Amino acid sequence: MQNIQPAVSGAKPTKKTKVVNTPHDKQGVYKYDPDARIQVLAPKNPKRVGCASWKRFNFYKNRMTIKDFLKAGGETKDIDWDRERGFIATEDRDKVGSQSKSAKATFTL
Repeated sequence: MQNIQPAVSGAKPTKKTKVVNTPHDKQGVYKYDPDARIQVLAPKNPKRVGCASWKRFNFYKNRMTIKDFLKAGGETKDIDWDRERGFIATEDRDKVGSQSKSAKATFTL
């Protein structure tokens, strides 16, 4: 039995797109102010013992900056998740007049 495919009339070959690397000075956009400080609100690590997020949660220390947390091996997805659930808060460094983050996830020094 032959595998017969219908011929497409007028089909043009697709052109390959070229991938252009971004210069190093333009890579990455900070989701958070890297100098904003973190405050741990959970009395103990709320993550499942032994999982990767449990290990990364142990990187948090009160008053450490987001930059230090990321250098220690933490990820922004951890900050997002933990802020939404009230495990941590980040320093409120919004500009005056801008829409503020949720109150439970921020603090002002």
